[in-house]
Amino acid sequence: MKIRKIINGFLALLFTAAILLVSDLENRKDKSETNSKRMVASGMRAIPGRNYKIGLTYFAPEKAFDRAEQGIWDGLKDLGFVKDSNITCISQHANGEMANLQPIHLNMDNQDIDLIVVTSTPAVTAALSVVKNHPIVFSLSYTPLEAGAGKSFTDHRPNITGVGSFPPVEKTIDFIVESIPNVKRIGTLYNSSEANSVKVIGDGRKYCESIGIELVENTAINTNEVYQAISALCMRNVDAIWITGDNTAFQAFSGIVKVCHENKVPLVINDIDFVDDGALAAVGISWYKTGYRTASYVARVLNGESPADIPIENYVDEIIRLNTDYAKELGIQFPDKYLHHNKLKGNNYKFCLAHYVDSPNSENAEHGLRDELKRIGLIEGEDFTLKVFNAQGDISTLNSIAEAISSDRWDIVFTTSTPTIQSISKKITDTPIVFTNVGDPLIAGLGDSFDNHMNHLTGISTLSDFEGMVKLVKEAIPGIKTIGTIYTPGEVNSVSYNDHLKIEAEKYGLKLISVPANSATEVADAALSIANQGIEAFTQISDNLTASCGASIIKTAYNSKIPYFAFISKQTDQGAIASIARDYYFAGVDAVNMAKEILEGTSPANIPFRYVTKSSLKVNTEAMEYFNIQLPEKYTQKE
Repeated sequence: MKIRKIINGFLALLFTAAILLVSDLENRKDKSETNSKRMVASGMRAIPGRNYKIGLTYFAPEKAFDRAEQGIWDGLKDLGFVKDSNITCISQHANGEMANLQPIHLNMDNQDIDLIVVTSTPAVTAALSVVKNHPIVFSLSYTPLEAGAGKSFTDHRPNITGVGSFPPVEKTIDFIVESIPNVKRIGTLYNSSEANSVKVIGDGRKYCESIGIELVENTAINTNEVYQAISALCMRNVDAIWITGDNTAFQAFSGIVKVCHENKVPLVINDIDFVDDGALAAVGISWYKTGYRTASYVARVLNGESPADIPIENYVDEIIRLNTDYAKELGIQFPDKYLHHNKLKGNNYKFCLAHYVDSPNSENAEHGLRDELKRIGLIEGEDFTLKVFNAQGDISTLNSIAEAISSDRWDIVFTTSTPTIQSISKKITDTPIVFTNVGDPLIAGLGDSFDNHMNHLTGISTLSDFEGMVKLVKEAIPGIKTIGTIYTPGEVNSVSYNDHLKIEAEKYGLKLISVPANSATEVADAALSIANQGIEAFTQISDNLTASCGASIIKTAYNSKIPYFAFISKQTDQGAIASIARDYYFAGVDAVNMAKEILEGTSPANIPFRYVTKSSLKVNTEAMEYFNIQLPEKYTQKE
C-alpha cells in the first residue's frame, strides 16, 4: 500500500513537472530569441581594445562608390569602429578594367586582414573566383546572386554575405513614358559582360514589351567603345536613353552626356549622383544609405560571425532626382506626382548661412550647399529662401550677426568655420544648426564626442589629413628635416591644426616651426619670419585668416625658393606644388544632406558629427619644375 502511494506520488510529480516544462516552453523560446538578438546586436559593436583591419576593393573611382564608401565608414563609426583608430583599411581599385579585378582580389586575399569588402557586381564575381582565405562582404551591387554569390539570399556561398540593391526598373520605364511625350522607342547601352547589367536590361526588356514600348539595345565591352555605341544608338530614332548602373558606361559617362545633348535625346539613369553631370533625371538608389546598412554586416563578420549564417539582403532607398534646368531646355514638363515626390517641396523653408570671412573654403562650401539644395529638388525663391551673412573677419560683427539671426525664425541655420559656429551656438539654442568647414568640433566645444554633442546642432568636420601631408613632403624632398606653417592664435581650429601637424611631423622625424599671426599684415611678416628660420618647405595649415591671405604666403615662398605645400586645393592653382585637401564643396553638399535628415524629422541630437565625404590630391607640374621637385608617380598619376 505504501509502495503504491509512493509510486502515485512520484507520477504526480512527473506530471506536474511536465506541465510546467510545456507551459514555460514559449517563455524560454522568447528568452532564447531575445538573447540571440542581444548577441547579434552586441556582435555589431567594436570590441574594446581590439584592432581590426579590412581590405576594400572597387571597380574605379566614381561618385556612387564615394557615397557608398562614406556610408560604410559612417555606419561603422556608429558601431565603434573608427577609421585609422581601431580599424585600418587597405584599398585598391581596378582602374575601370575588368581584367584587373581578379589580380587585385588575389593580392588582397594574400594580405594580413580580417575580411574583404567588395563593391560592384563584377568585383563580387572576381572575388568569389579567387578569394580563398578571407570572408567577403559586398555592397554597391545590383545583382549579387547573378554574380555568383548563391542560389538565394539565404542559400548562398558560405564565405560571402552583404547588401544588394536592385534598381527600380519598372518605375524608371514608367517615369520615362509619363515624363517624355509620345515615347515609343527607348535606347539603352550596357556591357554584356556585366551580370548586373544583363539582369537589369533583361527585366527592362520584358517590362517594355508588356506596355508596348520598344527597347533598342547596344553594347560596349570597354570604355573605348562607349562613345561610338551611344552615337549609333542616338541615330536609331530613339525617343529617350536609359542607362542603368553599368560600370563600363559610367566610366565614360561624360561621352554619353555629350552625345545625348548634341542629339537632344533625354537621358534618364538609375544613379542619382550623376544627374548634375547632364542627365535629365534619375530614378535610383541612395548609395550612402546602402553603404550605411552594409556596415552592420561588416561589423558582424569582423567580430567572428560566419557569413554563411548571415542572409544576403536586398535594400533600396528609392530616390527620384530631377534636372529641372535641363528639362526646360528640352521643353519637358515633369508630371506633378514627380515634382512633388520630394516631400520637402512646397514648404517655403527659411534658411540662413553665416560666414566668418570671405575665403576659398567658405565660397566652395556655399557653392556646394546651393547646388545640393537644388539637386534634392528645392528651388530658391519657390521652396526656400537663403539669407547669407558675412562678418568679413571681424569678431564684433560676427557677434552682431549672431544676435540678428537669433532674433528671427529659421528652419535651419547653416554656418561655415569654427568662430562662426562657436558664436552662433551660444546665441541660438531653439533652432536646428548645421555647421560645416569646422576642423575639430570637439576642440571648438561643440560636444564630448561625435555622438555626444549639443542637442540643437550637428555638422561636418573638415579636419585635415596631416599624416598624409607629412608623408607627401618627405617623399617629395628626401632628407628634409624642417617644415613651417603660420597659425592664428585667435582661432581654436588653427591652434588645433598646428598641434596636429606638429604631432605628425615629430612622428616622422620632422621639426615644425610655427609662427603666429593675427591679421593680414602679420601674415605677410610671419611668412618672411618663417622663411628666414631655415625651413625647407611650407606646409601651410588651413584657417580663416591664412586661407584669405594664401597668395601672399605663396609669394614669399617663391621669393625665398622654399617649396609650398597646401591643405587647400585652390592654392595649387596659385603656385603650391601639391595640395592634400578636404573638399570644401562637398562639405557644403554634406551639410545639406544632414539638414535634409532634420527637415524629415530627425533631431540634430541623434545625428552624429561626420567627416566630409571627399578629399582630393592635386599637383602643379609647373611648380614642381620651378622648385626642381619630382613627386613619386603615385601622386602624379590620375586615378
